[in-house]
Amino acid sequence: MFLTRVAIRNVRSMETMDLDFRSSGGSPRRWTLLLGENGCGKSSALRAIALLLAGSEALPDLLGEPEAWIRNGAKQCRIEGTLVTAKGEVREIALEIRRGDGIRQIFERNRSSLDALDAAIAHTDRNYFVLGYGVSRRPTAAKSRSVVADERSRSPRAQGLATMFSPDSALVSLEQWAMDLDYRKGKRSLAAVREALNKLLPDMQFERIDRRARQIVFKTVDGEVPLAQLSDGYQNMAAWCGDLLYRITETFPDRKDPLATRGVLLIDELDLHLHPVWRRKLVDFLSSTLPNFQFIATTHSALTAQQSGEGELYVIRREGRQHRPTLVPFVGEPRKMLLHQLLMSPMFGLGTMDSVEVEEARSMVRKLSNKRTALTAAEKSRYNASKAVLAASPDWDAVPNYAKEQTALLKGIQASMTTNGKRPALSPRKLKATAKALGAAK
Repeated sequence: MFLTRVAIRNVRSMETMDLDFRSSGGSPRRWTLLLGENGCGKSSALRAIALLLAGSEALPDLLGEPEAWIRNGAKQCRIEGTLVTAKGEVREIALEIRRGDGIRQIFERNRSSLDALDAAIAHTDRNYFVLGYGVSRRPTAAKSRSVVADERSRSPRAQGLATMFSPDSALVSLEQWAMDLDYRKGKRSLAAVREALNKLLPDMQFERIDRRARQIVFKTVDGEVPLAQLSDGYQNMAAWCGDLLYRITETFPDRKDPLATRGVLLIDELDLHLHPVWRRKLVDFLSSTLPNFQFIATTHSALTAQQSGEGELYVIRREGRQHRPTLVPFVGEPRKMLLHQLLMSPMFGLGTMDSVEVEEARSMVRKLSNKRTALTAAEKSRYNASKAVLAASPDWDAVPNYAKEQTALLKGIQASMTTNGKRPALSPRKLKATAKALGAAK
């Protein structure tokens, strides 16, 4: 099951929003990234999609106060969507909420749509697989007795979407369920977990499970280190990835390669807690690790947005006199743009690549230079201070020393390889010296 269309009407801050998840060829698009400032409705859009796909068993656990979903001044809200199955069958679903509705009225009003989705889920549950992760992706304490803490009251479908709706919902403990899996099915069962974690976490490898200490141990440059002693960034990513792997492997226990299954993955702030180096790799990691999933995610990061293909990136921004959230598609292909080009595009709205200090200094110099009357002593002091800031700031075309050294080395290599129109191979000594020099120039 993939989504091809979602229409949102009067949901929280959004009066109207239409999301098309089809590629230029008409097939469901794998990636959709939503960009925008805080308060524009990115998270609400993801939650609306989650509610639409939840089904009647999960809906009561996720909905909360029904009227909170209705935009101020409106009498009702509505979410519509179009699904397409693996066989190409089209399914239309909808969810409507009116002011004063309780859960019983919501079920009665949406009975036909909920019954159709429930029947499809009951018949082929695994073909309608959906997971969602909110910004509160909290790892469960490693020593917790329960593998799935605080989840017994929720339906399995609600469990997979819970962190999108409640900051109190914790992720499944990676250590607890990995040890449980190892105990029940042996070391071979951890192959998919090991492979995925090794891809996700740079500079370390899933080494082993220490059953006595009840810990997962990773091999790092500092030797063997338990998960609980890794940096917060590593722990958060390992916890989120572990929860994702748990839900997939538990839903598809009989699959030889459970990561190859189909599904929809909703992620709020995709690159949360990530170092820039990781952000540049996350989209590729998810695409390769889950090759048949559809991803719908939000981000604030230009590094993440830069990985988008044509038609995959949208911005939600407030427009018009009433500042209503509006969905605007990015024109072009971000992954073929330089980072500063993307940052200064209308999608991000940055008017300059200067730091705030340099921008303020430039503005002050411009303002005082255009003053028609003589500058006061205080203004002269501010003018000179601002000029000093600008004089110390780098030029736009300035090349850092390490880049100059690398460029000179590469030009030297090219010259040595094209002497007399020939391309002689570099000797092992020269190759070693060149690699050492390039490393030192970084």
